[in-house]
Amino acid sequence: MIQVCSLKLRSITARTVYGVDLDFTSGLNIVQADNTSGKSTCLQAIIYVLGLERSLSANLSVPLPFAMRERIHETKDDPYEEVLQSYVEIEVCNHRDEKLRIRRSIVGDADPKLISTWSTEEAEDDGPVRETQRDFFVHDPGSATRESGFHHFLADFLGWELPDVPRFDGTECPLYVETLFPMFFVEQKRGWSTVQGPLPTHFRIQDINRRVLEFVLNLDAGKVRRERAELNKRIGFLESDWTDKRRVLSKGGVDLIRFIGVPKTPTAEFSHQAAISLEVFTDGEWLPLELASKELQDEIEKLNNIELVSTEEAEASTQQALEVAQLKYDELGAMFEVARTDFRAVLEENRALKKRLEVLDIDLKRHQDTKKLMALGSEVADAVAFESCPTCHQHLNQELLPPSSSGAMALDENIAFIKSQQLMYKSALAATEERLGELRLRGRSIEQDYKEAQSELRSLKRALVRPASSVSRATIEKSVRLQARVDQWQEMQERADGLVDDLVAIAKEWAILSSRLKELRTGDDFSSEDKNKISRLQSLIQGHLKTFDFHSFPPSEITLARDNFRPQVLVFDKDSGGEIEKDIGFEASASDGIRLKWSYYLSLLELDENYDTNHAGLVVFDEPGQQAADPVNLTSLFQESAKVRPDRHQILIATSEKEHAIKEGLGDRPYNLISFSGYILKPLS
Repeated sequence: MIQVCSLKLRSITARTVYGVDLDFTSGLNIVQADNTSGKSTCLQAIIYVLGLERSLSANLSVPLPFAMRERIHETKDDPYEEVLQSYVEIEVCNHRDEKLRIRRSIVGDADPKLISTWSTEEAEDDGPVRETQRDFFVHDPGSATRESGFHHFLADFLGWELPDVPRFDGTECPLYVETLFPMFFVEQKRGWSTVQGPLPTHFRIQDINRRVLEFVLNLDAGKVRRERAELNKRIGFLESDWTDKRRVLSKGGVDLIRFIGVPKTPTAEFSHQAAISLEVFTDGEWLPLELASKELQDEIEKLNNIELVSTEEAEASTQQALEVAQLKYDELGAMFEVARTDFRAVLEENRALKKRLEVLDIDLKRHQDTKKLMALGSEVADAVAFESCPTCHQHLNQELLPPSSSGAMALDENIAFIKSQQLMYKSALAATEERLGELRLRGRSIEQDYKEAQSELRSLKRALVRPASSVSRATIEKSVRLQARVDQWQEMQERADGLVDDLVAIAKEWAILSSRLKELRTGDDFSSEDKNKISRLQSLIQGHLKTFDFHSFPPSEITLARDNFRPQVLVFDKDSGGEIEKDIGFEASASDGIRLKWSYYLSLLELDENYDTNHAGLVVFDEPGQQAADPVNLTSLFQESAKVRPDRHQILIATSEKEHAIKEGLGDRPYNLISFSGYILKPLS
């Protein structure tokens, strides 16, 4: 909550200090003056001193007249004086009874991006009141999120915790304070053009009307949607992480292990029981890692039990082992070439499928565009007519094919056929991707075996040329190589176990988040409290419309849209012959549009009296009597505004309505009237 206690404007020239001091109370405050006298300047100054120019437009131009920026005079007949220095100062208080003095320069001594504040602190033992001064920046990156950013400070002063919302470019940003204030402040130029806002679209926030109203009303639906968005985002990260780790496994990133039983996406079953088997490619076939390791261990054990003999004594066995090794070497070389050939063939198939999918995508878009043009009444050219080939544009009756009694497929049938082709080719493409991964892993395994066989050949050949009396080392070297392979597999097992543990952890978190997301997707986003708030807001609006003599439609027929909370009405649709819901802004007269705006904003304020909302507790109307709303209705606005709870709410109205009419219309109702004659900015010295 925020209330304006006082407002000070100063415009200083070389000879004169011009300015005005306004003191406001809680409840209804009316600033009355003739047109072009400066009353709108006072209200716009509130926007400026709070750094909220971007709630009005995308540019950062000062939303104040030249009397505060360039030149000023006392009366229209006096010569102008150049403004050398000007500033706005405001004192506000919040729901915690904290008072804050805020000052922002326009021309002169300080950069307009600097906002200075003074907070009051009650001293102990009836001592003097102390002021703590602090400076902030605005309109630079971080002003809404950093500790020294003024809007971050202002949101905290108001008691707001601004949510992060998605933008159209996929990034997120806070629901900036500038997006919220158009629901509390109606400025004269553009403010009366729509029922809501108009809200600033230059922040590129998705569904800004819905998100702003959900925050202002403090609806659980907004929190549910934000939680759902966070869950979807986190689940997306987990699935991406899963895909990356699975890709490492499928491509043999954990050395040369093949994993069986890892699903393409996380599953609840995997989070409870990860039934994964590890396989290695050895001796031309895939074997479970545990079995392959046992076979190597047994072979190592046999080699270690062989008694060492001299080279001469081992010559026959070495020669025999050499022949076996040569055969294995040749066999592995042939297997490697076969694997390479298979890989190239599958790779070509993969590329052909991708190219075909690209062609189908182009063809589908062309057919869909043609369908759209036909629906709009276009006469489709021969290039896309049914009697022409959609690819080469050749007439079907010129095809070198036997005559057929059946005609060409209709456009919708073509689109359906192309989509079915896309599904088929995408499935085939996924199969080739899997096949490529397997062939890549097999090739690397064969290559490693090939290199080891080559090392064994060299070792055996060296053993044959050693001195006859020396000890044969072929058995020892083979045992060492096999032991190295076992150690490598053991290391691979440990690394694989780490990745599998990561996958299980991902699957468990994914299952928990997916369960919560499913809960949020079932049922209505609106809680019972939300529905009560919306129903009460709708009733308040209907009541005010009756008071303000709204006559475009019966007020009882006015409802609120659930997607953006705009007023809507049931109207007869000639095409369907039934009733449809329409945004009332397009159906009401201009003066009724103003009455609807009054009702909407006052109802939002009054809703805060009985429900927990995030309303600022402040409503500002600049010239609510424009658009030819008759005086009776304007008096009704003053009377309804005077009913707000002064301990919680404040309404500021700037009007050119005559002073006697205001006093006569309000009678003894509580209000604070500030009247001016001539220019509001007057010489103070």
